[in-house]
Amino acid sequence: MAWLTKSRFTAGLQCVKRLWFEVNQPLTEPRIERLALLQGREFDEAVRGLAPGRTISRDKGMPAAIAETTAVLRAGGAPLLYQPAFRSGDLAVIADILRRRGQSYDLIEVKASTTVKDEHIPDAAFQTLVLRGAGMPVSSVFIGHVDNRFVLKRPGDYAGLAIEENITREVEASLQRIADTASQHLALVATPHVPDIDMGAQCTKPYPCPFIARCTAERGEPPEYPLESLPRGGKLIESLRAEGYEDLRHVPADRLSNENHRRVHAAAVSGVAFFDAAATAELRSLPLPRAYLDFETIGRAVPEILGTRPYEQWPFQWSVHVEDATGSVRHHDYLAIESFGDFSQLAAALVAVIPKTGPVFVYNATFERGVLERLAERLPEHAAALDSVRDRLYDLWPVAKDAYYHRDMQGSWSIKDVLPTIAPELSYEGLDDVREGEAAQLAFLELRKPGGDPVRREQHVKALRAYCSRDTWGLVVLRRFLAGEPLT
Repeated sequence: MAWLTKSRFTAGLQCVKRLWFEVNQPLTEPRIERLALLQGREFDEAVRGLAPGRTISRDKGMPAAIAETTAVLRAGGAPLLYQPAFRSGDLAVIADILRRRGQSYDLIEVKASTTVKDEHIPDAAFQTLVLRGAGMPVSSVFIGHVDNRFVLKRPGDYAGLAIEENITREVEASLQRIADTASQHLALVATPHVPDIDMGAQCTKPYPCPFIARCTAERGEPPEYPLESLPRGGKLIESLRAEGYEDLRHVPADRLSNENHRRVHAAAVSGVAFFDAAATAELRSLPLPRAYLDFETIGRAVPEILGTRPYEQWPFQWSVHVEDATGSVRHHDYLAIESFGDFSQLAAALVAVIPKTGPVFVYNATFERGVLERLAERLPEHAAALDSVRDRLYDLWPVAKDAYYHRDMQGSWSIKDVLPTIAPELSYEGLDDVREGEAAQLAFLELRKPGGDPVRREQHVKALRAYCSRDTWGLVVLRRFLAGEPLT
């Protein structure tokens, strides 16, 4: 039988059906790279660079790593061991860091978050259980996480990036429960039957499950307008499902008291989109010229730009559509690859194309406002122009939320859900490679790597430009629609 590793144990905490699949019917296709995993690897590498130690190789698999760890410890060990591997019966782990402290050891679990999270405790406790079972005298347990107060002052100097929090008391209190759960997991994966678990919040929390598509297919054809279309439905959705409802159209209208829920329900039942012209009156009075702005940003756990903090969002791309006094529309964009970090160049190019007067339309002004304010603080020479852009931001998101709803939006006012109901040709599904923000960040990070396939690089550049341009052209179309103007 396969060993119960740390990743399998935590998978089982999220959902025992996921655990059973991991062991008995694992995915055969490559898993999609996720930004969080990439951030975690970068932070791990940075932490290992802070203090010298012995790193155990994982290249040849868990048994070889366990053998190497055992040999190192028998030879006297090292003050710091990175990636040591241990086995206790059918339980096995690769720990992040073991730090020798006299006759005992500190166990340090490295996480790229900025705080200790609830799910970190059972993760570290399982490791403690296995290490002690393997004969390692672990006396203290820590989470080493990102210190978001850190500021990069010298290239490559990450002293102070990681901070440790002692979680020994929480781990000790949970060890018996962890041991019992591990035994239950081992018994479960040995059974020939897939656990009967309904889909729910556990499918995405605390992490997206890689088997969502499989479980969705098992459920059969979903309702055309599911209860989840009710925004922030929470307990109401649970109550309705317990009563046997699955399709929102079958729910009696008098079961809904929230005005937004009633609006969503009415559109689902009738098929008639909701539109409140009074809520869009201001749009019809806004003057030309008009600008439409969108940034693509990235915030890294391990900052690379001097003067920045972990996870600060800094722009690598912008797109602007400008509607001039004649009503014609021009597009401008900027994509930094090798020049990323030269924000003066990015800002100068931006303020050069945005008109000095008139509204600047965005979707979720909080985000764009934050980017502009950080740029202005960093670039005094452009601060006045950037502040002028910030002060003229006009957020279309609350207007759309108050004025419009189509049942195919399925309870979401994301621009990616709104636009296809207005102009089907603007669906993001038609884009290549980059269709959402995380994919844009991953494409950008790949472009930042030296070398690489030129054809692949060209595809990434093209995809990023198309994605960001779609955002701002979508704003042009959305404003016209809400204002009651022709879309083209």
